[in-house]
Amino acid sequence: MRSALESPPSVSAASGTASVLRLVWQDVETRQFVEVGQLHELTDGAFTFAYTKGADHPRFRPLAEFPDRHAVYQSSGLPAFFGNRVMSHHRESFPQYCRWLGLSEVSTPMEILARTGGARVTDTFHVVDSFSDHDGQRRGRFFASGVRYIVGADERLRKLRPGQELVLRQDPLNPVNPLAILLDVTFEQPVGWVPDWLLTDVHAMFAVGSVKVSVAQVNVDAPTHLRLMCLLETASSR
Repeated sequence: MRSALESPPSVSAASGTASVLRLVWQDVETRQFVEVGQLHELTDGAFTFAYTKGADHPRFRPLAEFPDRHAVYQSSGLPAFFGNRVMSHHRESFPQYCRWLGLSEVSTPMEILARTGGARVTDTFHVVDSFSDHDGQRRGRFFASGVRYIVGADERLRKLRPGQELVLRQDPLNPVNPLAILLDVTFEQPVGWVPDWLLTDVHAMFAVGSVKVSVAQVNVDAPTHLRLMCLLETASSR
C-alpha cells in the first residue's frame, strides 16, 4: 500500500490541474491513516475526484457521493462532501478564521481546506495538502496537533517567531502512537506534535533526505488546534 503522499491520478495531468487535495481516511481498528482519494481543481474551474489505491483497503467503504472506486467524478462546482467542510463566508467569525489560517477573506474553498484539513467529529476523514513536489523536494503547511496536552506550550508559543526552525524529536514511548514526532523549540521544550496523518510520510522522508519544519504562523488567541501553523520542507538526497 502506498503512503499518504501518493502521486496524483494520471487523468489529472491531461485535464489542466490547478491544485490538488488528498482525502485521507483513518482505519479505526489500527489507527493507520491511508490516502483513499484525490480532489483536483482544474484550470477551468471544474473539479474531479478519483479514488487512489488506498481505497482498496478491506475496511474502507466508498462515499455515498462517490460510490464507484474506479470512476473519475467530474463536477462544475466543489462536491458537497468537501464543500460541507468549509466554513461559510457568511458567518460572523469567518474573517478571524481566515486570519488564523493565514489567508485572506477571498481565499478559495480549496485553499481553506488545505489549511484546516476539513475534519469533522462525525467521521474519520481528513482533507490535506498535497505537499507540492518540485525536483524531489516537498513543501507544505500543517497545524501542530496536541498543543493542549503540553504543559507550558502556550508560554513557548508566545515567544515563537515566523521562520524559526523547530526541532523534530521522535516519541517512541508515546502511549497513543509509537511513530509520534514532537515539535520542540529546543530539545525537550515541546509545543506540539506532527499530526498523525503525516507521520508515516515524515518517517519516510527522514530515510531519503532532510526534513525541516519551521514556524509559519502563531495564533495565541485561536482554538488549540489552530495555534501553531508549521511549514514543512524536504530535500531529497538523490
